[in-house]
Amino acid sequence: MTHAPEHVVVEADDLGQAGEKLAGLRAAGFTGTAGVLLTEDAARQAARTVQQLQTAIDNIPAPIFSKDADGAYGACNTAFEAYVGVPRNRIIGRTVHQIWSPEMADVYAAADQALLDAGGKQVYEAQVRYADGTLHDVTFYKGILTDEHGAVRGLAGAMLDITERRALEDRLRVLADTDPLTGAANRALFTRRLTEAVARAGTHPPAVLLIDLDDFKAVNDSLGHDVGDQFLIAVTARLHDGLDDGDTVARLGGDEFAVLLEDSSRWQVARTVRRITAALGRTVDAGGHPLTPRASIGVAQARPGDSGDDLLRHADIALYEAKDGGKGRYAYHRPGMRTRVVDQSAMLTALRQALTAGRLSVHYQPIVRLDDGQVSGVEALARWRDPARGWVPPTEFVAAAERGGLIAALGEWMLGAVCRRTGPPATYLNTSAHELREPRFADRVAAALATTGLAPSRLIIEVTESAAVEDETVLATLHRVRALGVRIALDDFGTGRSSLSLLVNAPVDVIKLDPAFTARITEDGRHATVARAVARLAGSLGIEAVAKGVETAAQARGVREAGFGLAQGRHVGAPMPDGDLDAYLRDAPEPRSGSGTRPGVRLA
Repeated sequence: MTHAPEHVVVEADDLGQAGEKLAGLRAAGFTGTAGVLLTEDAARQAARTVQQLQTAIDNIPAPIFSKDADGAYGACNTAFEAYVGVPRNRIIGRTVHQIWSPEMADVYAAADQALLDAGGKQVYEAQVRYADGTLHDVTFYKGILTDEHGAVRGLAGAMLDITERRALEDRLRVLADTDPLTGAANRALFTRRLTEAVARAGTHPPAVLLIDLDDFKAVNDSLGHDVGDQFLIAVTARLHDGLDDGDTVARLGGDEFAVLLEDSSRWQVARTVRRITAALGRTVDAGGHPLTPRASIGVAQARPGDSGDDLLRHADIALYEAKDGGKGRYAYHRPGMRTRVVDQSAMLTALRQALTAGRLSVHYQPIVRLDDGQVSGVEALARWRDPARGWVPPTEFVAAAERGGLIAALGEWMLGAVCRRTGPPATYLNTSAHELREPRFADRVAAALATTGLAPSRLIIEVTESAAVEDETVLATLHRVRALGVRIALDDFGTGRSSLSLLVNAPVDVIKLDPAFTARITEDGRHATVARAVARLAGSLGIEAVAKGVETAAQARGVREAGFGLAQGRHVGAPMPDGDLDAYLRDAPEPRSGSGTRPGVRLA
């Protein structure tokens, strides 16, 4: 009986032919082992093929490798040598445990075994350290190697370097989530974090601080947008200085910032508010310009059932309340605050409509010479009669204009109305610090004078003493206005911190004594002493002095005895419409000789 051989040798001219003969043996039922004997030419061709394949993979920049079923490396390329840091003759035949550190070897071995057990392909991302010490983000692409029977014999893989792609993705993520100017979080990231913080609120609910920089537009307009940008960057740094790790600073747009405190008790929120207020109170350098930030802050802490939108809205309402109290203030949201804010918002809307429709009017209050009762000038006062509200107090609608950004428009309307009134006497026009910080204010005054033909000496720009204190921009504008021939008056004199220095630095023609001193002029105390000193100082400097708030005959007599030559107040003349003022001036007789008074002006 003839037995089938257990081993045969197949002769072939090339590997392709050898494969065909081996396939024929299997088809015939041969189950033994077979060897391949190549001809000399075929052997040389096979060697060239292997060399070409090795050269090809060596020119691929991605590390490529193969391993047998026992984990020993069988092949690799030049890029893999650079990754490992040793030549391939020290890689081939060795396992990961003979090449890598124990920690890394365990990771690689576990990933390889998972692939060998599961079969198919394996793709995953990892960060690896090259032999030169550099870290690279890579994607591993690996697959199993099988024999002709489908049995797993090993694996092969490649490492695609995605470091640059990952860096680009990170950069795009940063750009999508941060403000490009300041590096703070943007509105999208802030909203996302706020929503997450409210959803996972723990022992202490999240809190939001809305921060609005006061008079930032004046910085931009007077010093330029580059300085304004540097100012915003410096303010952002100051906000970070006042926060703990984990808190978020965001720039919501323009000069509006927000802070998210994710897990803070009430006293921690209060501490943060104080720290931010202190940080913003220190001067910053903005493009070589020393500027002191001032900000209004609205604070709200989440209550049960509040959403992120609710919390943000409450902080906005509190911010409105803070601005209503003046600049550089903060306010905490409390129940019932919304009603007042809505009312004020409605007032601002109505005021804007009244300005557009020309429904405001100007009243004039006389300023009288105390020696003869003659009207020396009048102060122009804005008045508003709303169809629904009736007469709205100026303290309310002027404050609303300040908060709502309408003060410049209101001031421009008043300037035009005053300059169009060509009749005597000279007119005092109240002007806000916001208007005086506008770089084109002096140009607008010049244009109004030129358009109406009003003599510059007939216009007196009146600014409060506090608005001019330590504000170089305001002082520079006052000098430009004075150069036009327009006179300058300091209102509420005696209440500021630098009254005397202002008389030196500002181009002052008139000072108006604060009514607080007039109210106590009849008392023999410090108020009367200060009033007399102000009158003497004005006289020595050649400045006219007006005593404001003269409400009684005794006060009129007191300020005159103190040395004041001019008085303003209801005792000497209440505010009146333009038509009534014309009649008042036209019908008033000349002062009686030796009387020192005019009809209707009781000085005693």
